[in-house]
Amino acid sequence: MVFQRIPLYNKRHKKVIHMISTIKQVAEKAGVSISTVSKVLKNYTNISEETRTKVLKAVKELNYVPNSTASHLSSKNKDKVALYIYINDMKQAVDEINMLYLQGAFAMANVNQLELVTIFNQMVSDMSTQELISYLASQGITGIIVYGLNKDDKKMLDLIEQQRFNICVIDAPIVNEKTSSVMIDHQKGQYDVAKSIIEPEYTRKVLYLAGKRNGYVTDMRIQGIMQLQKELGFELNIQFAEFSEKMAYDLTMRYGSDVDTVVCASDLMAIGAMNALIKMNIYRKCCGFDGITLMRYAGRGMLTCRQDFYDISSCAITEMERLLSGQKGHQVLIDHQIVSIRYEDAYK
Repeated sequence: MVFQRIPLYNKRHKKVIHMISTIKQVAEKAGVSISTVSKVLKNYTNISEETRTKVLKAVKELNYVPNSTASHLSSKNKDKVALYIYINDMKQAVDEINMLYLQGAFAMANVNQLELVTIFNQMVSDMSTQELISYLASQGITGIIVYGLNKDDKKMLDLIEQQRFNICVIDAPIVNEKTSSVMIDHQKGQYDVAKSIIEPEYTRKVLYLAGKRNGYVTDMRIQGIMQLQKELGFELNIQFAEFSEKMAYDLTMRYGSDVDTVVCASDLMAIGAMNALIKMNIYRKCCGFDGITLMRYAGRGMLTCRQDFYDISSCAITEMERLLSGQKGHQVLIDHQIVSIRYEDAYK
């Protein structure tokens, strides 16, 4: 990395004198290696305080500024926010949701003059928490929007707890001084869509296909179906299908003939369940959750709880702006809709 010395003004000759140097001179003055200087300037945490002080003193005395910082000073300062996205490891085509998240975020960021970068969880999976902090700091990240957080992601949970960055979490009820939560009311959404298809007088058993274990969304939606079970008194069989169409298909083939209704915690699982019911040539009421485009091709106009992913992500950007301004984190709830998605809706 090349560092440029701030131009000095020579009063006698009335011109700017540009004094260009390299990182090597900073290292020589501080008595450390070039790589150590680079690590200090990138805010790595595995540097002793004594070494950090020597390097920063040398930088100050020489008036050195990184090129990236110099260009930053010459333009309007923009906060840089990372969109931290978990990729579906079931290798199935549900990236419609992530695309809507990205579209909503970039559209609102353009309005609010925020700079966005996208980080997929696999890119940093081998990093420790401190390494991730150092990496984010080196990229000039001031805020993080997290999509798809699970309870077993200790690294991201540690990052949230340390409160070093402004963070907005999608679909997880986590709030602190520097962290906000943006989501629909998943418990109520699951309750509402299940209640719309369950007829108490004809329903004795319900198969509930839940999402990922240790998922915040999974837990909230399970609470919704259990709330309805408590009210109506039906027998509830909860199976974890991991948001997988294939697993939902297999579980419905195994348990579907023994229940009256199949409630799914995602549209993709509902499609798998419906295909299993068709394969067995039996009719059972079935519903999904999310409102993705693929539901239009599932047939029978299944009910689903639609959440507006574009709007959720746009609201997350607005909330991030609020956090970056110094305000405290809080929870934001977005409205959901119970809708029937039909094939003909694809042409509207």
